[in-house]
Amino acid sequence: MRTITRTIVRTFVLLLVMTVLMAAGQREQVSEESNEVTVWIMQPGSATLQTMLERFTEEFEAEYDASVNLVFQPWGTAHDAFTTAIATGDVPDVAEMGTTWTPEFGAIGAFAPQEIDDLSQFIEAVLESGAPEGIPLGVPWYAGARALIYNRTVFDELGLSAPENWEDLIVAGQTIRAETDMYAFSVVGAGANHFVLPKVWQAGGEIAVQQADGSWEATINSPEGVAAFEFYVSMFTEYGFAPAGALNWTVADAQTAFRNGDLAMFLGLGPNYGVVTRDNDAFEVGVALMPAGPSGRRDTFAGGSHLVRFAGSRNPDLAQAYIDFLVQDERIAEFASEVGFFPGTVEGIEAMDLNEVQTVFAEMLLNHSRSYPPNAAWGRFEGAQLFTSAVQRMMQGSVDAQTALNEVAREMNQGFAQ
Repeated sequence: MRTITRTIVRTFVLLLVMTVLMAAGQREQVSEESNEVTVWIMQPGSATLQTMLERFTEEFEAEYDASVNLVFQPWGTAHDAFTTAIATGDVPDVAEMGTTWTPEFGAIGAFAPQEIDDLSQFIEAVLESGAPEGIPLGVPWYAGARALIYNRTVFDELGLSAPENWEDLIVAGQTIRAETDMYAFSVVGAGANHFVLPKVWQAGGEIAVQQADGSWEATINSPEGVAAFEFYVSMFTEYGFAPAGALNWTVADAQTAFRNGDLAMFLGLGPNYGVVTRDNDAFEVGVALMPAGPSGRRDTFAGGSHLVRFAGSRNPDLAQAYIDFLVQDERIAEFASEVGFFPGTVEGIEAMDLNEVQTVFAEMLLNHSRSYPPNAAWGRFEGAQLFTSAVQRMMQGSVDAQTALNEVAREMNQGFAQ
């Protein structure tokens, strides 16, 4: 019944989108476009970043003699805001889009394709996530990949080195638990997606594979997938690397525990590193490459944002000009550096004067990052807490990994088939 209901809702939204796009096309044919665009950017959470984006917008308005209605959308409610806007036809001209949302909304025709002459200039994983069916719908704006953030002071006191692989991670964690009153590692329950899914790759498996006909098939329940989930959960159930409350931890909870000196290691992005080191004189913080799995791979998810132009834009040329303006080298470098991420282009990263910490995060992004399957269903998987629910049930001991992942794979295949 739930699958049928989702199908009906998606069909309804698709019909509305088609109606909206037809109406938008008619408006463009019968009237002159005004020199105005509406832009939705995710709320940056920083007054400095917001001021920077407002300055960029003012510069654009001056150069193009245009008017930009710049709206900052909270991340927590943005997905629903986009869904409503698409359904009603009241869409912005340009928007920042989380990389896993671009395929979801792109599949119902919400975005105009991007004409990009040189695809090789962009970080492959970030470009791929915005190009379902191989057609770019989003321009990579900024990007980042997780690395291991650890309490260097504690590691030095215990004579430990940053773990190179899963085995080292267990040894280091056991030492920390035995020799200190700290917890060892961020076994996050409620926010497990980006912590556990990359371990499937590190174990040598795939979350899903694309077939010759373009369809996707879940392989998360393969032996490698099972081993990855078992390893992740064992750090909670067997080794006690995280407190009981970690069952409901988000990434923010792990970050807070680390900053407070209660946790020795967690997986984080550049902005997370900035938070735990800011005004922190209690201990030194180190950053290392992601510990490699049995396959020798360190793969992690490439996060970030795309800039998209809505197909229903009332002023598509000006909307595209705004996107092109924001991703010019000097602006994207300034913005990415402030937010703690990197530009979405290879040259943009290589042109940066990277310090020791940034070099680690850059290597993870350039050499060890991947995207989740760029399929419309992926955003729904995340929204339904498909993966985190499986992890939490395993952490509670109510289901084994194989059973849980068989259920996950079945749900994924149903979603891929819609």
